[in-house]
Amino acid sequence: MMKKTILALVASSTLMMASENVTVSATMSLMFQGLNKVQSGLMYNNKADIEDGLSTLDNANAIFSKVDVSTFIKNNNKVQVTKNISTNLNNSLAELEKATKSNNLAGVTKAYGKVMNNCLACHTIVRGW
Repeated sequence: MMKKTILALVASSTLMMASENVTVSATMSLMFQGLNKVQSGLMYNNKADIEDGLSTLDNANAIFSKVDVSTFIKNNNKVQVTKNISTNLNNSLAELEKATKSNNLAGVTKAYGKVMNNCLACHTIVRGW
């Protein structure tokens, strides 16, 4: 059931990208779904959940490279920083994927921490925390 929901969200985000009517709240909802799925996989030792969450996060982060982020971010100075964080997030997600595939639980948790740090860095800048 959850997998179908995530797939529906990913499909709807893809359709939104195609129409260039992407909202930050829809993208963040996908990020949230992916993070929850990864965390659930970690807590319940379920590699498939980690991989599903990772896929959702990859798809959600890809949105930022395909749309003009200045449409959701008012301050142009923050746009480049957001793009940089998105690139860093790609690297952290790749690290998370590699650790997951090699069954390196310590590496998975370390990479998950890096993913969260990227999310919080973006929120700090964009939201002014």
